[in-house]
Amino acid sequence: MIRHFVEELLTAVSGWIPTVLGTGIRLVLWRPLFAACGKVRFGNGIAVQGCRNMHLADGIRIGRGCHLYAENGSLEMGQDTALSPGVTVDASNGLIRMGKQVAVGPGTVIRAANHRFDRLDIPIMQQGHVHGTITIDDDVWIAANCTITPDVHIGHGAIIGAGAVVTRNVEPYAIMGGVPARLIGRRTNS
Repeated sequence: MIRHFVEELLTAVSGWIPTVLGTGIRLVLWRPLFAACGKVRFGNGIAVQGCRNMHLADGIRIGRGCHLYAENGSLEMGQDTALSPGVTVDASNGLIRMGKQVAVGPGTVIRAANHRFDRLDIPIMQQGHVHGTITIDDDVWIAANCTITPDVHIGHGAIIGAGAVVTRNVEPYAIMGGVPARLIGRRTNS
């Protein structure tokens, strides 16, 4: 209860603090709330919930306006991973594992749950969620405004094109695009 209050308070005031000063203050104030938190650069105006379930490695950059959630779930981010501004990573009640040097473009949503909708006699908003796992291997580039759905594994070195919706596993070094995402190319050594 107190931890949640502190997270909410820090989230609320983070947007008021100038960027240069705010980065240091956020790191000092937030670091003890996380399960593990290396040298992370926090942008201003970010929202976090469930810090105690987040493991953040060294060199992570979290852009302004990002939202990170891990209430009753687990979020693991590897070394030198970067979230551009406005990214949402929601591991609430699920699991999200991001490897090293993952680049996530602005406006992307990575969410380890979907709404249940199997009953017609109950509104969708009252049916709860189906929780899952998302695994993103090392050296993956997810471009702007993508959506990554539960129970997806994105292989090493893959590229997800702008605006793609990933609903199934992605092979290593695949280049995916579209809605739903489909194979549009492969990375190869020239």
